[in-house]
Amino acid sequence: MSEKERKNLSQECEELKEKYRELEEYAKRLKAEYENYREEVAQEKRELIRNANEYLISKLIPILDDFERALNQGEHRKSFYEGVKLIYKKLLNTLEKEGLVKIQVGKTFDPFEHEAVERVETDDVEEYTVLEVVENGYKFHGKVLKPAKVKVAVKPRKKEEESSSKKE
Repeated sequence: MSEKERKNLSQECEELKEKYRELEEYAKRLKAEYENYREEVAQEKRELIRNANEYLISKLIPILDDFERALNQGEHRKSFYEGVKLIYKKLLNTLEKEGLVKIQVGKTFDPFEHEAVERVETDDVEEYTVLEVVENGYKFHGKVLKPAKVKVAVKPRKKEEESSSKKE
């Protein structure tokens, strides 16, 4: 190898080393910027959640005040009941304005919106008919937050049990 080729290779090697150092510094800056970005996004998310909670709580404070007034009424049972009923309606209206919807329970059991907490054996109604709502369910902007807890009709098992006991 000639001296000229060695010098060219040496110069090319130095250029490549410099380019490598530049790329390494660039990669470090990018990594630091990315970490800063991730932290900023996380902080913005925390602040957004805090603001959303603050907004909802500010809407609920008047209802809390109404409960306090109702509880300070003493032993006026009928007026107390009526007051609590009004507060319930006010709370429900406030939450509905924010997107909460009570799940409407139809005749037929819907596993996407209902939770069967009891199976009642009966021939009086069609199978999988909702007999009773035990607890209301709720959706928030179309997403089920809490399924409605219901009692569901099923076919009686007596016939199966009788036929198995006759076999024995």
